Amino acid sequence: MFRHMASRLREDQGAGLVEYALLLAMIAIVCFSAVSFFGGNSKAGYGRSTCSIAAATGDAAPGPCS
Repeated sequence: MFRHMASRLREDQGAGLVEYALLLAMIAIVCFSAVSFFGGNSKAGYGRSTCSIAAATGDAAPGPCS
């Protein structure tokens, strides 16, 4: 019986569903944290880009541009 248990422990067949679920949860947490942290900076950057493109093309930009 001990030999059978020892051989089962040595036979590692890769990651299971639980490991993949934990990995997916950790990736989701990191993505959510990054979006929360950089969200305000990204919004301002997109606004500046919109104004720059509008100025370069001569179109009226939606929203306030300085």
